[in-house]
Amino acid sequence: GAAPAAAASGAAEEAWIDSALCTSCDECIRKSPGIFAYNADKQAFIKNPRGGSYRDLVVAAESCTARIIHPGTPWNPAEPDLESLRERARAFA
Repeated sequence: GAAPAAAASGAAEEAWIDSALCTSCDECIRKSPGIFAYNADKQAFIKNPRGGSYRDLVVAAESCTARIIHPGTPWNPAEPDLESLRERARAFA
């Protein structure tokens, strides 16, 4: 699927996954079970984009063997190291 567009209000761009390309490696589920889950075909999807921190999403994207996790943009302006995390997330936009 295509990336959801950020709202005109400047809201955070939601994280998304190319679920059809998931290899069921368990990396994201093991690292952040509050964010990720498997569908009926054992392909990961984001069950709750705010089920963990933005850092969790970026680390999951970096750990994904299929390189299909797109962290979106941060939703919590108070999260530490946001500039560093935004920079790391650019590789998965």
